Amino acid sequence: MSRFFGFRTCTVCNEPCTPGNFVDHDGKRYCTACWIEKENPKHEGIEDIRAANREAAAKWKRQKYSRKEGPLPTGPMSARKD
Repeated sequence: MSRFFGFRTCTVCNEPCTPGNFVDHDGKRYCTACWIEKENPKHEGIEDIRAANREAAAKWKRQKYSRKEGPLPTGPMSARKD
């Protein structure tokens, strides 16, 4: 199975986007924090939203892995001896 690298990155801050934490508008992808900052620059919780997005991306990326990133599972040895 090939590795799934994610939902691209935000065009403004280059943070990785995770499911439910981005908006696509006019062919550009914005994370929720950048979108709120664009639409309402006086919003009080922008940094909290940005931190929550980073935490969600870190958690989501830990769940996605491939065999190249970790050791192979331990199991019975091969019957062939080369």
